[in-house]
Amino acid sequence: MPRRSSHQTQWAAQFAVASELCKRGYEVALTMGNHPTADIMSYSPAGRAFIVDVKGLYKRNFWVVREKPDRLDAFYVFALVPNEGGNRFFILSQAEVNQGIQTDFARARSAAIVKGRPMDSIERFPGVTFGYAEAFENRWDKLPD
Repeated sequence: MPRRSSHQTQWAAQFAVASELCKRGYEVALTMGNHPTADIMSYSPAGRAFIVDVKGLYKRNFWVVREKPDRLDAFYVFALVPNEGGNRFFILSQAEVNQGIQTDFARARSAAIVKGRPMDSIERFPGVTFGYAEAFENRWDKLPD
């Protein structure tokens, strides 16, 4: 099967996440284009505002994401939107994403030292492994009430 463009995958992921939020009673607004902070601005059923940064993949892979300062009103939804089969959603706080990045960096650093590779090769693509994200699958309960 040919590789799907990252543009198509990201839009599929954003609309899938927006749909899931709407089904759960949240109000959503998509931020069109590359908004630096969020892909979705949302209100909980009780009226609490929060933002969602969506990261989409169409097959199991590494979630590319940068570490940011903790925010209590910021969440990530990593969405797996495959060509076939159902979508999967992984809901993380900013602190959990940061921890995943640090965990992967520590693992990559240890592997680089053992293999004698330069350290600059592991800092280019910070992110979270698919395995780390799996612990947060369908954790919609993390979002504001």
